[in-house]
Amino acid sequence: MASSLEQYPQRDGLYRVLPDGVAVHNRYQDRVVMLDAISSELWLRADGKTSLRNIARDMAGRSGQRVEMLLLTAPMLLTILSSEGLMYQLDQPAPLPYHVALPQEEQDLDQMRQSMVAAGWLDE
Repeated sequence: MASSLEQYPQRDGLYRVLPDGVAVHNRYQDRVVMLDAISSELWLRADGKTSLRNIARDMAGRSGQRVEMLLLTAPMLLTILSSEGLMYQLDQPAPLPYHVALPQEEQDLDQMRQSMVAAGWLDE
């Protein structure tokens, strides 16, 4: 099993980008979770194709935070978000399904519904 830094984070919830952060719908508990700034940044960068290590390095470079700190913080945040049912990790890169690839307000409703049905989120 790969280190979490070598894995590829995947989003697992519909979301909206708000001025104060990202609001994610937890489909398992049917509630909305508001992410803080660093969790929002991690969420938005979790594209299924970028390793957690590379996400943490990029976040450090753009924010001016120490890389070492983010390499410790990012796996902890991912563990918390995973335990909440908002994210998961894969050992290999994989594209995100349409319905979690874009903020909800930017999606075509028919395409979102088709993607959710294909992923088993909705019955036909």
